[in-house]
Amino acid sequence: MNSPLVALGVVCFVAQIVTLYGRYIQDKSRIVLITDAGYALFWAYLALVEFFELHFATIGIAVLLAILLLLTVVSFRRQRRDNQTQFV
Repeated sequence: MNSPLVALGVVCFVAQIVTLYGRYIQDKSRIVLITDAGYALFWAYLALVEFFELHFATIGIAVLLAILLLLTVVSFRRQRRDNQTQFV
């Protein structure tokens, strides 16, 4: 068990859940909520993989992270587009 990674995963999971709740209360768009939920899932997955020492599951972490990064790019582009239309 890699204790620092497990601790990091647990702390970041809790922080991401708090962030997700805050954005839910602010009535953010669905893509933002999905992205934040995905990051919470990523941190939980990282903590579980490191806790149980599942070395074969690191490919799953990489795939999940790639999907989340793509969702983040889509979310930022949508936010930027919305901001530009508000100012015009």
